[in-house]
Amino acid sequence: MSSDSDFWVVAAPSPNFDDVLTIQVASHEVPLPAYWRILGLLEDGKREEDIVQVLLRHTGTKTRRIVTEIVDSIVENQRLITGPPRASGRLSVAFKKPRRISDYRATRIEARRELEAAEEKLETAKQREKRVLNEALILSQRKEELKDTKMTPDERRRTTRAIEHQMKHVLQKHHDVEAEINFAKRLTLIHKASLA
Repeated sequence: MSSDSDFWVVAAPSPNFDDVLTIQVASHEVPLPAYWRILGLLEDGKREEDIVQVLLRHTGTKTRRIVTEIVDSIVENQRLITGPPRASGRLSVAFKKPRRISDYRATRIEARRELEAAEEKLETAKQREKRVLNEALILSQRKEELKDTKMTPDERRRTTRAIEHQMKHVLQKHHDVEAEINFAKRLTLIHKASLA
């Protein structure tokens, strides 16, 4: 087969009776000699349009669409193969491959962390309760000391009212802290049970 006759089978609808090897390009079977000839023209510096015109002289103008698809695909493939790799917009970070952890182990680790967090909350709430109880003790002592202090009845009433108001506030704080402690205790028990 001559080099000029290599092109006629690029878009030929006839069966391949000569058993010429083919390659699939853009969903078309292209004979290997034609494929290599197109690559040769491309490497010689010919433009896509010129290569299409050369092919159309051998295959006819009715095959323009198919020939254009094939040439475009070959040119694009060559560009991708020979061109420098394009940098993507993504950052590439090398990372250490994580150790495989079983679901069971991961669940236990998470439960242990949650237990520690619940125990910390419980301890914090108990410390806050101690401070609130100290405040209540100080207020009750001040109220007791008020009996021995010389004051006018009006001053005594205002001071007593102020102490009682503070005491109400402290009792409300104590109620809130108790609720927090109860919740933290229940949470701790739940997490301990999940680890058992």
